Amino acid sequence: MKIYISNLQIDTIIGILPFERENKQKIKIDFECLYDTRLFLNYAEIKVFLEDSFNNNFRLLEDALEFFCREIPKRFESIREFKLKITKLEIFDNCEVAVEITHFIKE
Repeated sequence: MKIYISNLQIDTIIGILPFERENKQKIKIDFECLYDTRLFLNYAEIKVFLEDSFNNNFRLLEDALEFFCREIPKRFESIREFKLKITKLEIFDNCEVAVEITHFIKE
């Protein structure tokens, strides 16, 4: 079974450019996961975890992805794989920039 959390918008410090370290910018999180239905998975806890994790003030989008690849398996034992996309909504006037990862968790 899959859970989707789509279009979760957060204001956070993320990036390496000087103005990105000084001012919060809006990002969008899209998350989906395949999980073991024999174990309860509370999607509200996932949402809060995603939001709270951005208090870390990541430097690179890739740093955030690495963090989630380490932490999601530790915190949510029923998740077997997940896809996470982080989009910077305001970095350019005429486009958005995003990174995405699909992570498979070994049993």
